[in-house]
Amino acid sequence: MTSFFDLINPLYYSTIYYIVLFGLCLMIVFKYVVSNDNSNIAKFSQSNQIAAIFFSITVIFFIGLRPISYVFVDMGMYAHVYNNIYDGLLGGSDDARGEWLFYWFGNLCKRVGFIDRQYFLLLAIIYFGSMVVSCWRLMRDNLFVAILFCFISFSCFSYGVNGLRNGVASSIMMLALTFLNNENKWELVFAILLMYVSYSIHKSMSLPGLCAIVSFLWIKETKYAILFWIASIFISAIAGNYVTEFFVGLGFDERMENYANLDEEGNVLASENVKSGFRIDFIIYSIMPIIMAWYVTIKRNFKDLTYNIIAITYILANSFWVMVIRSEQSNRFAYLSWFLYPLVIAYPLLRMNIWEDQDRKTALILLAYAGFTFFMNFVYYG
Repeated sequence: MTSFFDLINPLYYSTIYYIVLFGLCLMIVFKYVVSNDNSNIAKFSQSNQIAAIFFSITVIFFIGLRPISYVFVDMGMYAHVYNNIYDGLLGGSDDARGEWLFYWFGNLCKRVGFIDRQYFLLLAIIYFGSMVVSCWRLMRDNLFVAILFCFISFSCFSYGVNGLRNGVASSIMMLALTFLNNENKWELVFAILLMYVSYSIHKSMSLPGLCAIVSFLWIKETKYAILFWIASIFISAIAGNYVTEFFVGLGFDERMENYANLDEEGNVLASENVKSGFRIDFIIYSIMPIIMAWYVTIKRNFKDLTYNIIAITYILANSFWVMVIRSEQSNRFAYLSWFLYPLVIAYPLLRMNIWEDQDRKTALILLAYAGFTFFMNFVYYG
């Protein structure tokens, strides 16, 4: 099966993706930066929603029908596994038993007769589709901007073409949080079901899932979560290696032992190819949603149960990452909170009247948000 997208050199795939999305962000900026309206940016528009759905479908096909190539790193491995191993995998692998749903889905696709390209398209539908439905449930009055916040996120493209299993699981977890409330018992049951689905795809989702449950049942004010996040920085600075070793010992995800890269004495080993140590750049990046949550829930005292759950889940999960920040591939653990980054930023901008002239300020924040992603991919990582 070939597609139009095979004409695109895989080396330029991410470049096209980021340039197009950054161009769309600029269009939004130009639209709102000259606005004289002092009200909230969120205004219902059917044409806006139609454009958002069309845009989402285009992105899904662009990513889902990409060429099969190791340029996308783990995609080549996923294609190899799908084409050669799936038929006999279930029941014979620890991963298959622990994360059975992902392998069951692959087996089902294989038995139905889907080729690898169709399989990747289905994964893209689940990955991006879950984000779109999340935005629809939370910010449907300005769906296009909400989706842009998600799709232009720092790690969105990477987990759509490389860390596929983690990406799909995290998007489903994001969707689960939109149903997590005590007003509708059926939505609560569905949220728990989605959390289980997410965990059954990638066991690392046990961390944000647990944080979400804690935020729903116990820690209901962001100030306590923020204090815990601040404390995690000191814990990491004083006893980072011991904390990393402790979390490895918990065994919630056996991959962590490989990512942590500890020697026999529990010290973090350095790598020539991967940055490790206390990542102040990632700390600065991670703190932005925390500042937004502090401003909205504490400084301005807005009361919104859904936003509190999402923000506290982000903060608690990010605190865990801060504690193990010296791990060689700590960005994999950062994503256990970063997948909620766009919701923590965009939700108050598109649902709450925070400032005067909010439409203009929202546009500028979107520009800074997209600009960071653009800078990291074209300058920082070259």
